[in-house]
Amino acid sequence: MTKKVLITGITGFAGSHLAEYALSKGADVYGSMRWRSKTENIEHIKGQINLIECDLRDLSSVNALIEISKPDYIFHLAAQSFVHTSWHAPAETLSTNVLCQVNLFEAVRHKR
Repeated sequence: MTKKVLITGITGFAGSHLAEYALSKGADVYGSMRWRSKTENIEHIKGQINLIECDLRDLSSVNALIEISKPDYIFHLAAQSFVHTSWHAPAETLSTNVLCQVNLFEAVRHKR
């Protein structure tokens, strides 16, 4: 049975490499992305993965992500991770990163 893998932050450096690895192991790969995400890291595998537009700060969007992907495994790599930005907007960084995590937990908790 093919396992479904959901990778938040799939368009980033780590997410794109994890997607390649999961594909090499035969997984059905889903990835969340924001409408403004740069996709150069995944261009070479776009035809092999399922991309779902999702704002992880919005619980209804995250609920839809979980409903569509129905993942067996979740790798949560999405976050505001730029050091420069984090120093200039620390409250926004903390709020975004924590809220995304909570929304993902809540969506999974309500789905199971």
